[in-house]
Formats: sequence, C-alpha cells, structure tokens
Amino acid sequence: MRKVMIAMMISISMLTLTGCWDRTELNDLALISATTFDKGINNKILVTAQIIIPQNQGSGQQTAGVGGGGPRVTTRSAEGINIEDALSKLQRKMPRRLFWGQCKIFIFSEELARSGIREEFDFLVRHPEPRERAYMMISKGKAAEALNLIPPIERTSSEVLREISNLHDGLLVTMEQMSMELKGDSEITALPLVYILPPSKLADKPTQTIPYMRGAAVLKKGKLSGELTEKRLRGVLLVNNAISEYSVTFDVGGKQVSLHPVKTKVRLTPHIDGNNWSMTIKVQSMGSIIQNNTSMDPMKPEVLEEMNRAFREDIHHRIETSVLYLQQLKADAVQFATVYHKKYPREWERVKGQWDEQFAKIKIIIDVKTDIKKPGLINAPGGMPYEEGQ
Repeated sequence: MRKVMIAMMISISMLTLTGCWDRTELNDLALISATTFDKGINNKILVTAQIIIPQNQGSGQQTAGVGGGGPRVTTRSAEGINIEDALSKLQRKMPRRLFWGQCKIFIFSEELARSGIREEFDFLVRHPEPRERAYMMISKGKAAEALNLIPPIERTSSEVLREISNLHDGLLVTMEQMSMELKGDSEITALPLVYILPPSKLADKPTQTIPYMRGAAVLKKGKLSGELTEKRLRGVLLVNNAISEYSVTFDVGGKQVSLHPVKTKVRLTPHIDGNNWSMTIKVQSMGSIIQNNTSMDPMKPEVLEEMNRAFREDIHHRIETSVLYLQQLKADAVQFATVYHKKYPREWERVKGQWDEQFAKIKIIIDVKTDIKKPGLINAPGGMPYEEGQ
C-alpha cells in the first residue's frame, strides 16, 4: 500500500510540472560572431554585426567564391544615438532575436577611438550577454569592412582574427583585461590594430582576403593617444611578460642571425630617492639559432659571445625605444603605476593625480642577460665550404 501511495504522489507531481517555460530555442536566435563599432552620421554610432547562417555551417571548408557552399555569415548594420538604440533598430531587421553569447570579436574603428570609446565599452561590460573573454581590437579605417571579407581558409573573417590571436605571437586583449586596465592605476590599455590584407591577384573578388593584426593602438582613459609599431609593441610585450615564445633577428657584423624559440623573463624593480624615480628592468633571455647568415662558427666561444652581445643590444634597444616612446605619449602602457603602487603606496598616493607627468620623468635602467643555447643541427654556416668559415 505504501509503494502505491508513493507512486501516486510521484505521478501527481510530474503532472504539475510546467517544463522550461522560459526557454529559447536555438532556431529563434541570430548568433552574432563579431561586432564592430564605427562613427555614424551626426555623431551617431554605427553598429555592424556578423551573424552566422545556420544552414551553411556544414562540415566542409568551402566558402563563397572559393568553391561553393554559400556564405557562412551575413552582416547587418544600424545607426543609433548609442549602442542600445542602434541594436534596437538592428533587431527590427532580423527575424530572430540577436544573441551575443557567441560573439568573440569586438572591433572599434580608429576614428571612433580618437573621440573615446568609454561609453561603448560601458555597454559591453554592463550587458549580461557579451563574453568577458571576447577579444578587443581597433581597426585602421572603417571597422565594418573587416566583417565583409571572404577568407580563403577559415570560415569567417572573425574566425581568422580569433585564430591569429590564439597563436599568442602578438598582442591579445580580452574584454575582462581591458576593463581591469582602464580601471587600473595607469588607466592605459593597448589594443591590437586590425588591417586588411591586399587580395591576391588570383582572387575572384576584392573581398576574397583576410583581416590581420599589426602593431597596437594606445588608449589613454579610453581615447586613442598613439600607435605602437611592431618593433615597439614587441618591447612592450617583453616588459609586460606578455609573450612566451617568439623569433628575433639581429645583426652581427653586418649579417643577420635569427633565433627561435626565444624565451624571456622580465622583472621590474622600482626605486624612489627623494624626487628621483627610476625603474630597473632586468631581462633574462635565451634562444636557439635557427638561421646563421654570417660566415662565423657559433661553436667558437669568442664568436658565440659576439652573437650574445648583439642579442643583448637588440633586446635593450627594443625595450628602450618602446618605453621612451610611451613616456613621450605620457601613456603608461607598461603598467609601471601598478608596480610603484605596490611597493611605495604612500608616495603613489602623492603623485597618482599627476601620474602621466610622473611617468614621463622616470629614469629607465635596463639590465639584459642573454644565453644562446643551441647552434642548430650544424656548426659551421650552412652552404659554405668549411675553410671559408671564420
């Protein structure tokens, strides 16, 4: 009898369940893979969304213009007085509800960044759907153009940018990281710059190409204040310990030597002596020779030391030119402010209101130690008779 009563109670409870009353079917969503922000007319903002086309997401790797399969994505744009206003107008052009949960790329145009992107960024970090691990970028030219490209290998242009970023060969900044840096002691962040690769002469369409990243944009309190070249960016990445492995090529006696992989560790040590502030940048770097264009034999101790000296000078020059350029901009993209705040909290409180000016006055001391570990699979220069090697 007891078992019968338990069975009846379970049956009644199951009949009262209403199910997932608030669920949203995947077929009712328009999945956004990337979003760009450009300046519109009359100071409005132009929002462009790259939206996945579900029926064309098969297993093949073909794209439109490269052998069939149809386009994998489409783009839609709308203008508004702010992002929410633009999105409400964009939603009227879509039969499905816009969903940001799959959006992994956000790109701001250079023009918009010059006037400031704090209001736009506030929307992204306040809205519950955008992912904190989405990648943030600045475009050279109109940002929306990067979404209308037809890549020959990856399925979408946003996927190209995501895969290039995941190689960790350059600058990678997530929404979470950008938020922390803009709210940090220096209020400075650097974002990778997006360019469009010129299409191949064999391409069927001018849009059959890819976006790529080179250098970085420096944002001070949300406004674009300068740009870092590739060489200067590498120096900033070294100081920030933001790159695990990389390749480097430097001159030795008028010829080039290339090392890979190169692993570097950097330690920052701040000093304050009265009104004199200084920062010691200690660098330990090691790498293996991957190409030797000189006629020198790296197995000889004196030759290896000469190569190490050139290696040290190259790293020293990269870091020095990067930091000096940032000091000219009065933009602490190397986050010295955080280091001083931790070690000298009282002195930091005294200067934090004029940190831009204080950062520009800091004396930089660079101490580099290098070690070329391996000469490669051969000793003497390749393709050269042994007797010609030095």
